[in-house]
Amino acid sequence: MSDETLPWDEDALQRLEKIPSFVRKIAKAKIEKVAREAGETRVSAAFMEANRAKLMR
Repeated sequence: MSDETLPWDEDALQRLEKIPSFVRKIAKAKIEKVAREAGETRVSAAFMEANRAKLMR
């Protein structure tokens, strides 16, 4: 797995900001991991919504 972060769409970043600050870093890493596994090259709000169940595990 790459240590580089994926690019994020502005709407996805806005959603990320709504996650409590004390878990935001962990949540961001998890979202990017799931996105990479799905073959995504960037994180979008649509991806986050479509994969909500995977992201909550």
